This record gives sequence, structure tokens and C-alpha cells, in this order.
Amino acid sequence: MRPRNKSGTYTFFSLAAVAGIALGVATLVVALSVLEGYEKVISEKLTNFDADIQVFAYGNQDVTDAASTVALLKGVAGAEIKRIDISAQKICILGKRRINEGVTLKGVDSLYLGSRQGLAILDGSFGLEPGPDSVMKVVIGKTLATKLRVKAGDMINFFAINAVDLNDMTALPAVENFQVAGIYQSGMGKYDDAFAYTSLGTIRKLYEMGDNINLIEIKLKDPAKVNSLRDEILPQLKHPLSAVTYVEANMQMFNWIELQRKPVPIVLGLIILVAAFNIISALLMLVLDKTNTIGTLKALGAAPGMITGIFLVRGMLLGVAGSLAGVVLGFILAWLQSEYSIVTLNPQVYFVDKVPISINPVYFVAVFAISVALSFLSSLIPAFAASRVDAVKALRFN
Repeated sequence: MRPRNKSGTYTFFSLAAVAGIALGVATLVVALSVLEGYEKVISEKLTNFDADIQVFAYGNQDVTDAASTVALLKGVAGAEIKRIDISAQKICILGKRRINEGVTLKGVDSLYLGSRQGLAILDGSFGLEPGPDSVMKVVIGKTLATKLRVKAGDMINFFAINAVDLNDMTALPAVENFQVAGIYQSGMGKYDDAFAYTSLGTIRKLYEMGDNINLIEIKLKDPAKVNSLRDEILPQLKHPLSAVTYVEANMQMFNWIELQRKPVPIVLGLIILVAAFNIISALLMLVLDKTNTIGTLKALGAAPGMITGIFLVRGMLLGVAGSLAGVVLGFILAWLQSEYSIVTLNPQVYFVDKVPISINPVYFVAVFAISVALSFLSSLIPAFAASRVDAVKALRFN
């Protein structure tokens, strides 16, 4: 049942239906690819930068017996542990001339930074131990280095915030000097701006910690087991010690990602409405265009089911064409972004410098199947309308 070539109305509505479905499907698969890609990239960066599990004491207290705690952790989950690091982190101010920035200063051993796959050294080295001249060393992020306008080898000022005696506002802590040993880049602007590294001995000396620490970091052989291992470790820790996964430590970020997923059903609903409206409109125009033909078929003995089937097939063709075009368009857009990073982001705001993409075939197949199924359902209304056309009136219809 082909429409007459002289009638362009049906063709227009058909093209509109296919275009509407294609744009909707492409939008949805790209959005899902971006969300999954963003979550995957953030998770990878966090696990490269942070530990899978962090053990700490409530209230930022020091861990006074680190050796026994590490032994306990190895006894509970030693077979799953890839690496354990002890460290200490404190809030401080680093500055140069009149520019001062608040950062988290982290004291670690000499192998710590080199073991972090997500960290790249841009200038200098990861050497944290004081040299022969006893000058304290610090490694800072690219973003912080840009703000302070310093490079490797430059001297910067150090100010320990919690060294201030709040009961004596005239007593100011001594300002120490650090030499910038290196400048790193993690790929996450927030971290490059917020974290600086020195040796564990240096931070213990500056904050008079003795042999104490305040953080134990665990890297796992299989990060997928992070939740189950945290659940095994947590009951074994004595107060005030606790443990969190990298997801819990960055819950705000993952909540933000989850928030972006919530509009997906709304987008899907709008796609359904647009697709349904376009298909119904196109098929109703076809019914009007083919009323005489429908009457002829009925007069020749065609059953209502046959008429219904003809229009259902026509609706399905529109749905399949639009859905297939949308999937192909969505894949092309996702691939272009994945390969060429066409759309960039501000890493200070979004933690990454480009829109990440994860091309998951499951999303493409699922969206295609849902779109075709909805196209079929949308075709039922005009198909049943066509089957109920009165043969006598249809033959008189012009």
C-alpha cells in the first residue's frame, strides 16, 4: 500500500517521524555514554590517586600504634592487599610573595608518589627527602604551581594553620621554607590545586607528631572487592579507628553523577511522546490518503486484521528506520568525542578536561529495542482506526 507520489503530506510526516525518533534515540544513547564514561573515568582517577580503602581516626586524631594496625589489616585481608601506605596529612598554607593558598599537606614515604599511576611529573622529580642542605622538599600540583607562579627548584613559604594558638592572637607560628622538588598533574584540577606532598619525617617534625600518623591507605589487587573488604575490616578496628572506601570518601562527587542520571527517565518519556505523536500523525495521514484503497480492499473481502497489519508494518518501518538512524548517529557522535575530544571541560569544575565517553553496546541495543517497541505500540491507534473504516463511505471518500 504505497502512498501516491503526488501527495507530499504523508512523506513530510514520515520524515518528521523518522527524524524525531532518530534525534531522540541519539540524544539518549550519547547521554548514557557520557554518564557511564564520566563515572568510569572519575573512578579510575580516584583509585589511581587515592587508596581503595582509607583507615583513619575520628576527629582527625593521630594513630598512635600504626605498626599493630597495619599488622591487623594484613591479617584480615592480606591476600587481597596490593600495598599499604602510612601517611599523615594536615591543613596548611603555601605561598609565594603575596599569593597564598590553603592546601592539604600530605607526608608520605619516598615510594608513595611513584606508585600512583594517575600522577605524572611535569617538572622536577618526586624526591621528597631533605637534601644535604636540610632544605625541606615539597611536590605540588600543576594548578597550584600556576597560581603561585613557581617552578621546580623555587622556594615557597609554609604556614601551619593548626599551629596557631587561638588563645594568644599575638603568637604567630614560625614561617618555614619549602623547596619545590617537583610539579605533578593528576588530570583532576581539584586535586592538583588541593594536595601537596612532603616526606613523612618532615610533616612529623613540623606538626610535632613524634612517630604518629593519621592515615593508613590500602590499595587492593582487585578494586571491585572494595566494599566487601571494607565490611571485613571495619568490625576489627578499635575505636576511634574507622574505614571508608574511595567512593564514600568522595561521596559528594558520586552523588553528583547519580543526580545526572535522574533526568534520564524524563528524557526517555519525552522521546516516547515525540515518537508516538510523529508516528500516529504520519499513519493517520496515510489512512486519509488511502481511504479509497482501504474501501476497495474491504469490498474485495480483506479482513480488518489484514488492514491493521498493513499499517502496523508501516509504523514499524518508521520506528525501525528512526531508531536505527538514531543509534548510528549516536555511535558516530560518541566515537568522535572518544577519539578526538571535541568537547572540552574546565577541570576545576568537572574534575576532567574533556567529556568522557564509554561506548557500551548494551545501552545502544536497549535503547533501540525500547524505541522500536514503543513505535509498534504507537502504530496500534491509527492501525485500528484504519481497520474500522466503513467500506461504502470509504469508496465515496475523495
